[in-house]
Amino acid sequence: MIKFLLIGILRDRSRSLFPILTVLIGTALTVTMTGYMGGVVPDMIQLSSHLDAGHVKLMSQSFYENRHQMPLDLALDDADGLIETLDAQFPDMMWKARTRFGGLLDIPDENGETRAQTTVSALAADLISPNSTELDYLNLRESVVEGALPQDPFDVLIAQAMAKSYAINVGDQVTMMTSTVNGSMSFQNFRVAGMVVFGIAALDKGGAIITDIEGARIALDMNGGSTEILGFFKDDEYNGERALVVSDWVNNNLKDVNDPYTPIALRFEDSNEFGAMMQYMGSFMFIISAVFILIMFIVLWNSGLMNGLRRYGEMGLRLAVGEEKGHIYRTLLLESSLIGIIGTIFGTAIGLIGVWMLQEYGIDLGNMTANTGDGIYYPNVIRGKITPACFYIGFVPGLIAPFLGSLVSGRGIYKRQTASLFKELET
Repeated sequence: MIKFLLIGILRDRSRSLFPILTVLIGTALTVTMTGYMGGVVPDMIQLSSHLDAGHVKLMSQSFYENRHQMPLDLALDDADGLIETLDAQFPDMMWKARTRFGGLLDIPDENGETRAQTTVSALAADLISPNSTELDYLNLRESVVEGALPQDPFDVLIAQAMAKSYAINVGDQVTMMTSTVNGSMSFQNFRVAGMVVFGIAALDKGGAIITDIEGARIALDMNGGSTEILGFFKDDEYNGERALVVSDWVNNNLKDVNDPYTPIALRFEDSNEFGAMMQYMGSFMFIISAVFILIMFIVLWNSGLMNGLRRYGEMGLRLAVGEEKGHIYRTLLLESSLIGIIGTIFGTAIGLIGVWMLQEYGIDLGNMTANTGDGIYYPNVIRGKITPACFYIGFVPGLIAPFLGSLVSGRGIYKRQTASLFKELET
């Protein structure tokens, strides 16, 4: 029976070509979207964790409550001592102290007089210690396009776009004006060691500067303190359950509700807007599959009705020779399943080609990702990734939609009256 139906599908293109093309297009789009999400989500998690959230982030309770104001006076006091405690408790993790602060950057002319000023957002990390891995986690080795990496605590890296806007050159001296942890004003000179292009529009266009954490501590009067401590699993693979164990231990053993300066731990998805975004992305493929199933079901339902009208003579003959209505109905369902399999196979192949091209060449969406949510970073060039799901996800809409279409449209067989068979046979 299957061989007979398959031969009919291949020979009678008028009844199979349109349904196969419908399934092919829907499957190809589903596979392409799956590969797109398979590339974008890991890149987003890695970039956002490396640059902002970590796999686990520690801040003081009071700093967390006012984090959008970046209150330096509420930062962690003894970050280095806290890191020693965490290293002993979680040997499978690395802990990095970082400080974020804002201020006014004064750019002098050749006479040392103020030529321009601009507000900047600064990130301080361990950039010059021999065993530090911050250069790799912040991707600074590949991002420096002019000059060199910092060698001194008072060296800074400046986003190239901002440097070009204010005619800042490598080796120039700039002055950072900000407030210290004690609320007093701080004026600290820094040397521009290099210019960076992160490939992330939110940073490249946002006036970011990066400096060594020891130089920042001197400028901000933060003796061994930091605004945050980021923890990373040594395999650099984020796992929510593993992160929950760490955050629970910190919140149960180091947090004191009566002391606002004790640390509070947050997992990656608990920071900023990551939780809602990860929930949305987790259900994204289900939504995509459901949408394509609905669209293809409607299209194939109408196609089945049209084929039913065109095939009245065939159905009438089969009923006239004694074939049961239920058997005809089942053969139509089997025929639709074969159409779904054929369309899905070709659609999956086309979708995989699309994902491969997206993986190899990418799409530059820098202008669209410049204004993403707080702490959420995407690369300018979006790339897909061929994942195991790409090979089977297309079969969900590809098989369900044509089956449902025939299931509904084929019900007309049971409404056929034997008295009308001879009239249909004449046509």
